[in-house]
Amino acid sequence: MFIRFESFRKNEEADSCLGVFQAAFDLRKSGGLALHEEEWLAEELAWLKMHLISPDILRDEGTQRAISWFKPNAARAIEKVRSIAALLEQHGVLVRMKKTNDPGVVIYEDRWQVVAIPHRRKHPRYQKVEG
Repeated sequence: MFIRFESFRKNEEADSCLGVFQAAFDLRKSGGLALHEEEWLAEELAWLKMHLISPDILRDEGTQRAISWFKPNAARAIEKVRSIAALLEQHGVLVRMKKTNDPGVVIYEDRWQVVAIPHRRKHPRYQKVEG
């Protein structure tokens, strides 16, 4: 089971919702945090940066739709992200936790995470209308 935390804000380029990290960066840039919140968030993000690899593949051409998922054994990182999600929610940024057994086509993996390109959703071309 893979776990992802995301905001409800659409990332048009990726055809998914913005992840918690991007939402946290956006909130920090907006100037909407109190000084103690900014300091706390900086510490949490620094811990995550030190322990989670930001895969170079996310910056490669053709991987715009790729999203990151935690592996279940990333308990400490997940705990940190949950606390960041709580801060976001205190500032009106809704966050949801998603779980899946199939994140898509995995293009990167390490001990705590996978990066995958989600399967394309199938949209019916025509809708049958009764009547």
